[in-house]
Amino acid sequence: MSLQQLKRCLKGTRTAVLDEIELWTRDFDKPPVYWLNGLAGTGKSTIAQTIAERTFADGQLGASFFCSRDFEDRRDLHLIFPTLAVQLARKHPEFRSILALLVRSDPAIAYESLCNQMRKLVVKPLKKSSISTVIMINTLDECKDEQPASAILSVLGQFVSEILKVKFFLTGRPEPRVRRGFGLPLLAEATDMFVLHKVEPSRVDSDIRLFLRHSFLEIADRRGGLDGWPTKEQLNVLCERAVGLFVYAVATVKFVDHRNNDPKDQLDRLLQSPENSAREGKAKLKVNTTLDSLYMSILQEAFSDDDPEDDHKTRSVLGAVILAANPLSPSTITTLLGFGAKDVFLRLSSIQLLLTLQEDIDQPVRPFHKSFPDFIVDTTRCINRRFHVSPPSHHPELLFGCLKLMNQTLEKNMCNLPDAVTNSEVPDLRDRTERYIAPTLQYACKSWYKHLVDEHTAHTPKITFALHRFLENKFLFWLEVLSVLGAAREAVDALDLTTRWLEASPTVELANDCFRFVTGFFEIIDESALHIYHSALAVSPQTSMVRKLYEQHANPMARIVHGLPDSWDPAIVTMEYSCKVAAWSPCGRFIVISNGGSRIEIVDAATLKRLTILESPQGQTRKLVFSPDAHLLMSCNAESQKFISWDLQTGVLVNTISPEQWDGDTECYSITYSTCGTMFGALIHRLDTFTIRTYNVHSGTHTYSHSVKGEVVHNIWTHGECLRFAVMKSGSITTWEVGFASRNAPTEIESLPLPDDSSHDLYPHLFHPTLSRLASAHEERVLVWDARHSKFLLDEEYCRYCKGISFSSDGHFFVYETMLLDIHLWKESPTGYILHRTFICDMRASNPLISPNGESIFVFGYGGIQLWRTMVQPTRFRKQILERFILEFSSDETLAAVTRFGGKIVTVLDLKSGDPLSVIDTGMKVYGQRAAGSTVVAVGREKVVTWDLPAREHVLNPKASVNDSIRTTTISCPGTYDLQFVSISPDLHSIATVGGSRPSSYSLHLHDTPTGQCLGYVPIHGHGDRRPWFTPDGHETWYITDRGEANGLTIVEDSESGVIKLEHLGPTNQPPSTPPWLSSHGYQIMDDGWIFGISGKRLIRLPLHWRSSDMVHRRWSGRFLALLHYQLWGAVILELEE
Repeated sequence: MSLQQLKRCLKGTRTAVLDEIELWTRDFDKPPVYWLNGLAGTGKSTIAQTIAERTFADGQLGASFFCSRDFEDRRDLHLIFPTLAVQLARKHPEFRSILALLVRSDPAIAYESLCNQMRKLVVKPLKKSSISTVIMINTLDECKDEQPASAILSVLGQFVSEILKVKFFLTGRPEPRVRRGFGLPLLAEATDMFVLHKVEPSRVDSDIRLFLRHSFLEIADRRGGLDGWPTKEQLNVLCERAVGLFVYAVATVKFVDHRNNDPKDQLDRLLQSPENSAREGKAKLKVNTTLDSLYMSILQEAFSDDDPEDDHKTRSVLGAVILAANPLSPSTITTLLGFGAKDVFLRLSSIQLLLTLQEDIDQPVRPFHKSFPDFIVDTTRCINRRFHVSPPSHHPELLFGCLKLMNQTLEKNMCNLPDAVTNSEVPDLRDRTERYIAPTLQYACKSWYKHLVDEHTAHTPKITFALHRFLENKFLFWLEVLSVLGAAREAVDALDLTTRWLEASPTVELANDCFRFVTGFFEIIDESALHIYHSALAVSPQTSMVRKLYEQHANPMARIVHGLPDSWDPAIVTMEYSCKVAAWSPCGRFIVISNGGSRIEIVDAATLKRLTILESPQGQTRKLVFSPDAHLLMSCNAESQKFISWDLQTGVLVNTISPEQWDGDTECYSITYSTCGTMFGALIHRLDTFTIRTYNVHSGTHTYSHSVKGEVVHNIWTHGECLRFAVMKSGSITTWEVGFASRNAPTEIESLPLPDDSSHDLYPHLFHPTLSRLASAHEERVLVWDARHSKFLLDEEYCRYCKGISFSSDGHFFVYETMLLDIHLWKESPTGYILHRTFICDMRASNPLISPNGESIFVFGYGGIQLWRTMVQPTRFRKQILERFILEFSSDETLAAVTRFGGKIVTVLDLKSGDPLSVIDTGMKVYGQRAAGSTVVAVGREKVVTWDLPAREHVLNPKASVNDSIRTTTISCPGTYDLQFVSISPDLHSIATVGGSRPSSYSLHLHDTPTGQCLGYVPIHGHGDRRPWFTPDGHETWYITDRGEANGLTIVEDSESGVIKLEHLGPTNQPPSTPPWLSSHGYQIMDDGWIFGISGKRLIRLPLHWRSSDMVHRRWSGRFLALLHYQLWGAVILELEE
């Protein structure tokens, strides 16, 4: 906000507070932080504006941020420090040069935690440049902040002592989180405070009287004929009614001076209105005020006629101003409501006293003060129903207006973007969005769902129809707009809310499919608007409703020849991340993950997008747990044997605690915070003893220990302000309780029986304290025992070594994984638990974690992380496959032969159609195969079999068997030969095999295909993980060792004797032909999944499960690329442009 947009204090008013603040800005012996504290309407922003102008004029002001709940970019905490840094860089060249170096070395600073932002963007450059300056943050209470103590203030307290030449001036209402923030130990001693609403009433009344007198004199001079007006008695009444609120005085002057009305009559009318008891913001005033009466007088003066139809229009216009997610302009309100432009502007002009309204109808209009929206939506304050704005009634009007506008105006590539680029590669993207996407349409695309109220009304059928039409015709165009606006995350929230709202409507199926499209391809949508069509639509499942509806808009630069999935996978989001430890936040909005090292990340539980990075200073992370309010995070670090606690909003490390008597035999089983987050307990196991210890989070003080020897202690948990734990011994499980800070012995709460039947081995795994349910996963059996009612809820055998049991908070769902990597979801029923879903996992997973509400499952492991929705019907019921696939292209790129390594079926695909040309049951385990021309060859452990392929135009039945082969020959290999890799030459004349009795003795053998004869072999020194390949002419075969060297063999026939022998080639770093896992045409696959064409164009971005480096092998042949998944779905074949 510019310094010209707010009004400054009238000369002669507020002198005491202004003088005190100015003195503070110049005196560096005074505390570095100043809090101007005041209730709504006491004049904080006007004083802040005056201070900003004065410090700017004398060169002291370095940067300012005026927070506002009306604007997204001014209520976002994470924009404050980047904005301040930019302003400081503009003013101070030395700061700018330091900041530029920091940003170049770490471009993602702006996306880090508040703590890292302030340290890197503000504190470091200020310390190095030794700048003396004033930084201002106004109306801090209007920022979106869910911390119990203000996040900005928590961070400021960490660093303010490091930058002694910098003053921080802050204003804000005394809301609880702001009060707690200034009360933090690090900040309390560094802060001066001025409380506006506790100023001597006579001083405030004097300033208000001076303001009123000055304003009325100005009106009298301008209007004329007002000598002796107003009277002293009238000023006394106005000052009495103002009760120290400058907002009342400002509104009064605007009312009296309204239009061409006689100021004397206006003032008389106001003074004759009755007084109401009002609430100002969230603080209830103990004196009577007429602010509500003033607002009502203005409304009645503006709209004197009682016309129901006209009143409805008035309420609709007021609702658009009050309920908008961001301030709307009169022209936008006109479009969304479908009213005439003159009508809308006239109604807004009629209450201009209550609004900030400019002559330009494209400029946003908003309430002149936050107290007016509070008044107009409160039936106890706005008692005249003609003007009361009911959110459930007026939100649907804005929703329908947004949907109607999007249905009418959205088109493909609205910003005329160049083809195949990411958004960041368009240098004038911002100019394009402003030129091609009108502000009204921007608002509609980003905010329509915020008007989708829970209550279903008479508007419901109309809205449902508009939603269906929108999803059916404009969905991808809407995503494109959100992408270029940098607001792709809005699509996740919008569709999640929409699917819930449409739960009983047939349209919910389409909404769910749209939701799957957005979450499945979020990284593509977020990064590139046009690759919604090039990539996301191209790889969406064949039965997807989105694919079918928008297929005509697809513009693929990579054709999926084979392997496109039939339907959506149960995993709605997949990301590449080697995760060993994870935990859900209690609210279900965040997930914390770690690779087991020092790096800890907080991700969005809807998109898995990284939100915050925490770097543990103490090594390996073994346990992670959130506090009950999700504001704190505790990690247990095994290597350093320490507990580390963070403030998640700020990223500040709260404390590092070293337990006593912790050695290599000690393991932490469980951690729990107290309800208030100031204490935590840990369950520690050493040898045959379990110990419960409690600590103070901030001081690290060890407050309590209790040991249990020779018995099994299940998890610990928080109950109120006490810690509870369960002890399992023969015949019972007993719950104990102790206060977090208590030094007394634990108190027994209840003892519940275990089953008498000794055949039920309740091997300890998990105890659900709320429901007193003991869950066990032991070898091939899963048991759930209801201890309170003494019965089994589940006794499931043959579970294939299940592990990782996880309950939802209410116990209605639990989930576990088997050793075959399928995940079973169980749902509570009247008789116990029933199997609800079975999912096949795409990766080598660790423990699956179910969300607190039971609606999602987070799966993590070495191959990546995935998020599943439990309510979505799974689409994979295939048996898990744990062997790799192998594929070979024909040299003319018309055929591909694929099989599973060691499987019996060889499928030959026609690369033009993607259809099977032949499906051959070879009758043997196949380790290599290739098709060329009209022939296919398969290699087993002891024989080579050859088949003729049917002509493409005569394929009636593609199935064939070993009986249909034209030749079978025996391949000669040593008896101890363990076959690892097989490769067949392009002309099918030669076979190369790699194997041996053990890796250290592997050798490469060459065989003649027609006879199976071994032509010779050479030992391989340094075994590599790639199979050998032939040069295009088939004369040479090459392999790569684990040292990265290429070694080759060629067959040489002695011209005199005719003896065939092998000649060794290499070693070399540049073999004469490109290995098949690299493109010989110059295509490149990047780590993030982008495939670049020969000219450098982005052709497609692969979904994560098509690109995971340790799960997917690649095979190139010209413009064709095969992706071979190590476990699940076989082969995907793409044909690329260029």
